[in-house]
Amino acid sequence: MGRYKEAPFGFQCSYRHACPHLGGISTTWASLLIADRDGDGFRDGHLAIHAEKELKTLEAALQQARLENERLRAENKALHQRQFKANRCKDRPDAQETERGAPRKRGPPFGHPPWNRRAPNRADRTVKVPPPDVCPHCGCRHLLPSSETQTTRQEDIVLQPKTLVTDFVHATAHCPTCRRPVFQTAPDELRNSLIGPVTKAAAVFLRHEVKLSYRDTRKIFSGLFGMSFVPASAMNFDRKIAGLGQGLHEDLRAKIRASPIVHGDETHWRIDGQGAQLWYAGNHDLAFFLADPSRGGDVALSIFGADWAGNLVADAYAGYNAIKPARRQSCLAHLSRKAKEIIQEVGLLPAQQRDQPALDFCHQLRNFFHDCCQLARRRDRGDITFRAARSRKPGLQRRLAALCRKPLAHPAAENLRQRLIDPKRDANRIFTFLEVNGMPPTNNHAEQSLRLPVIFRKICFGNRSDAGAATFSTNLSLIVTAKRQQRDPLAFLQTLLLHGPDASQPLLYRNPLTNTS
Repeated sequence: MGRYKEAPFGFQCSYRHACPHLGGISTTWASLLIADRDGDGFRDGHLAIHAEKELKTLEAALQQARLENERLRAENKALHQRQFKANRCKDRPDAQETERGAPRKRGPPFGHPPWNRRAPNRADRTVKVPPPDVCPHCGCRHLLPSSETQTTRQEDIVLQPKTLVTDFVHATAHCPTCRRPVFQTAPDELRNSLIGPVTKAAAVFLRHEVKLSYRDTRKIFSGLFGMSFVPASAMNFDRKIAGLGQGLHEDLRAKIRASPIVHGDETHWRIDGQGAQLWYAGNHDLAFFLADPSRGGDVALSIFGADWAGNLVADAYAGYNAIKPARRQSCLAHLSRKAKEIIQEVGLLPAQQRDQPALDFCHQLRNFFHDCCQLARRRDRGDITFRAARSRKPGLQRRLAALCRKPLAHPAAENLRQRLIDPKRDANRIFTFLEVNGMPPTNNHAEQSLRLPVIFRKICFGNRSDAGAATFSTNLSLIVTAKRQQRDPLAFLQTLLLHGPDASQPLLYRNPLTNTS
């Protein structure tokens, strides 16, 4: 007998409340679930639509993450290339090509005059040289007598590996007040010192001008002049001059605050192995350096003062926002360099991800800043007057506004565009050089002034104490200022050691009217 295709009428399964084939659930409940699934297609479709939307959102996020990854890779590679420039093969046709494609000539530019050393204006000795027996050019031995003479002047140094030891024999007089014999100091004598002022001044000069360590300074004096001392003595020379010149250093700060145009910048420094900053403020006549652990605006405020009314040339660092100068010029070279970095970053992206409007914007912006700097150079050379240069400002403003009119998709390029149109950032600081006569459009002066201290930091690794940082700041400020005032730094340092700051101050400035103390 075959199996029933359908249950008999009135059949009830004995396992209807707990069927072992359905995992122990009720058959009635299982039938209801099946009917509910078959009749609820709308709910399933709704869930499918929601899942599809979520999938698209995840795909978009994944694509955005990929683009961000490519951008960060390009940015990291551009940063690496800027810090570690690869060697270029000489056989490549574009090895010495600039961005515009023109080959770059090695050496000085075309038409640059040669540099010739000035001939000495005296002759300490004369050496008569007999005529040659053999021609030095062709080797001919049949030379004929000649009455002409050829004079060449050569200047050299005289190394005398010995020191000059002086005995100062003081005649004494009895002081009835002190009730003891007293004597006076000779003009070239440092009282209670076994080392003279010339050695101390030269050691300080070598330390700050030639960037020698204390040990290397000792080697110079011991090997060339026979003057031996320990490195701690060289450090003591520094401290002595810095202590005497502390008042002159503060006087330099006062002169900076009284200057109409001042350049400001800062660079990384080390004090006892910890990160610090070396601040600079100055112009073509003055130089003020200050090593400080902080990079905050309070240091800039201590240099320039709260009520400074001069004109500042600086980069976009926010620390200078603490001071309120009359006018401030943003460094156009920094902005142009930023545009160049963006061009390099965009160029490293895959071709389908490169933002062509951002590239065009950065290229045009670099040409714009080049034209601004060229206008300033023509003004400084006297090719055009200051009034004529200032009349170009409205046209340059319209040109810049046209460049920054449209938003950009690339984040760095858009940030640069926002800097140029935001009044709180660089918008009101771009054309200040056309409002103040003599103000440059770049902060190249401060960059060059900090170049030698940066080399010093790489050689000597900064300072080991706060006192050493203060000593370095004072001595470097005085030596650089003396050079800019066309004064002899060694003569100034010797006078400072022998006669103090009051007697040495006239030797620091070429114009007594610049003295503010």
